[in-house]
Amino acid sequence: MTVPTLYDSRKAVCFFLILNLVLMGPVSWAWADNSANSYPPLVIGPGDLLDIFVYEENKLPLEYQVDPDGDITFPYVGKVYVEGLSASETSEKLSKLLDKPRKVNVLIKESNTYWVSVLGDVSKPGKYQIHGKPTLLSALAEAGGPLPDTDLGGAMLIHYGTNKTVEKKKIDLSRYLRGEGVTAPEPYLYPGDILMVPKNGWPNVEEWAIIASILASAAILVQNLPNK
Repeated sequence: MTVPTLYDSRKAVCFFLILNLVLMGPVSWAWADNSANSYPPLVIGPGDLLDIFVYEENKLPLEYQVDPDGDITFPYVGKVYVEGLSASETSEKLSKLLDKPRKVNVLIKESNTYWVSVLGDVSKPGKYQIHGKPTLLSALAEAGGPLPDTDLGGAMLIHYGTNKTVEKKKIDLSRYLRGEGVTAPEPYLYPGDILMVPKNGWPNVEEWAIIASILASAAILVQNLPNK
């Protein structure tokens, strides 16, 4: 008979603490208005890569990286603060700053802050940059789809509310994948959301530790998001 060690006991305590964090928190669905109209606007942040095109100025660079202070360095203008602005607001700001007014088109090519996570029993678990307004199935497709031993009925969508609560909703993926009995539109995934796709059986201690780390990162992200 193997006698449990102190290390084993600590692992067990960690397991139950993380389990309590993920499963026993508030189960309110604060983002119940899960529609395109309620989706937060995509704004620019440090580290983002922008494509900026000035009409009739084909010799200007196309790509611009937002520095840690939220600035870009733009020809003929110098440093321009763009953090917290949408692409259209940045276009308007740059157009007004040019000596000769031009039409400016700004595209957020790569976002460093707007992402969702798809974890668990999928082909490619990880964090994925948001493109447009990601639905449940589009995020699942980015992760390569569920594996054969997936518990489709036990998926969990985890969201950090603005009041620092962890909000969760159990989702039956099979209903959306097979189109059976679905009367409501697909839910959207918001910046920082986590879709947990379980396999048949419980995660091990290491997997719960990874989940806890992702949840902590998501909480920091939501705190930095602009209010609607």
